[in-house]
Amino acid sequence: MSTWKSMSRKLLRRLILAGVIALLVTLTLVVFAVFFGWSQFAKSLPELDGWHREFPASEFSAADEADDYGFDAYLAQEDEVFAELAAFEEESWKGDAAGDFCRFNPASICHPSKHGSRNWNRSLLREVPRPRGGVLMIHGLSDSPYAFRALGERLHDEGFTVMLLRVPGHGTCPGALAQVEWQDWAAAVRVAARDLRGRLPEGTPMVVAGFSNGGALTTHYAICSIEDDSLPVPDALVLVSPMIGITPLAEITRYHDWIAGVSGDDRAHWSAVNAAIDPYKYSSWPMNASVQAFRMTREVAEGLARLEKNGRMGEFPPVRTQVSAVDATVKIADIVDGLYGRLDQPGSELVVFDVNRAAWMESLVKDDYEAALLPAFEAESLGYDLTLVSNRKSGTPALLEQRRHEGGTEERELGLSWPRGVFSLAHAALPFPNDDPLYGANENGDLPLPLGDLSLRGEAGVLRISDGQILRLRHNPFYDYMEDGIVGWVGRLERLRRSAPPSHSERWRAGE
Repeated sequence: MSTWKSMSRKLLRRLILAGVIALLVTLTLVVFAVFFGWSQFAKSLPELDGWHREFPASEFSAADEADDYGFDAYLAQEDEVFAELAAFEEESWKGDAAGDFCRFNPASICHPSKHGSRNWNRSLLREVPRPRGGVLMIHGLSDSPYAFRALGERLHDEGFTVMLLRVPGHGTCPGALAQVEWQDWAAAVRVAARDLRGRLPEGTPMVVAGFSNGGALTTHYAICSIEDDSLPVPDALVLVSPMIGITPLAEITRYHDWIAGVSGDDRAHWSAVNAAIDPYKYSSWPMNASVQAFRMTREVAEGLARLEKNGRMGEFPPVRTQVSAVDATVKIADIVDGLYGRLDQPGSELVVFDVNRAAWMESLVKDDYEAALLPAFEAESLGYDLTLVSNRKSGTPALLEQRRHEGGTEERELGLSWPRGVFSLAHAALPFPNDDPLYGANENGDLPLPLGDLSLRGEAGVLRISDGQILRLRHNPFYDYMEDGIVGWVGRLERLRRSAPPSHSERWRAGE
């Protein structure tokens, strides 16, 4: 009997050892495959230019945040950043930037100086003498304040003080985005929010608006302001294509440093290296951007869960969000469930732009996106208003607004139709009007740099621009409808605030 037990133990040990060896071999093969595939992909990318390798050293970081550091100091530091950028363009990048289509060539049509009276890569503060309120506007990942140019101008015209923040690592060169951390972004938002609140009269609301990754930063700031009495709580949030959640696969890109170190190829730090033709958005994408975006959204998810657990979601500001039903960048389910599913006060709205359901086009559109939205549309009751902008009926491009709220459901003809050949909106399209001078429809064919209407045909893989820059919609044909909805919602909030008791942000100003 003892001999049998001894043999059994030996066999078990051998099986365990064989399993461990097999596991180690498998892991080794997986690591090798990842390394080989990644390094081969890096070799397929074009050679890096100066704007991939260098960046302004004077950029704001979280270490610069201080009690006496306000938006004026941020603008002064930004002056240094852009002075460094100009020196790079005039000196070390001059050879790389040769050509008619490069944003880092001051003579190129793609250079920001060729578009408008100001550089929309820069932060901007536009005040009014007696503001109805203030709006802090935060652009998306790899973008610039230009993303909120149109909405910011409209809100300023409506009587609001508007602050457009250039988030660290943006508006300069993609090499800066390869170095920044999400904590730097969050610190800049805190600086701007404190400053804006201090500029507003008592009784007026402070709204924070965010596009894409700016939506994540907006939501993160709201969470922090509830948990930190030193921060003014926003009276409302406006989100456009908010990056509340992205695929966890983005976290895998954090190994780019190891891959680049072992392979000796700096291109392993990049997932895309394209020609720099866009004056206000990076065409190249560093791996670090995906890493920091994932960490940012993880902070948001954890913060929302923490507020819910502690019974504090009732303190969360009302939110108005505009999204496309299909979005290749963000996870719609995380917006519906992770944010709106937790809201605990009236006044919030979610506006969803459906895909084009014209009969001939509907059969070409994938329908897996609907699973993310079905819980909201099928729920018996919602803690927010839900609006769907969709085809009035299948087979026609005309649009209908279907609005579901606590009192019931309403429908409204919009007098709008899908443009010919457009099957959906897109993540990056929502904040840009149809007549945007850079990303617009170019209906008259008179735009000097028609990035929103590129129509190029030829063989794949020849041009140094991505397919997405040609295929992906860059402007919103229903922008006026969206803008009117945002302005009307913020206006109602401002009117309600006049008769409401002091908000948390006002108590914060008074030191209570």
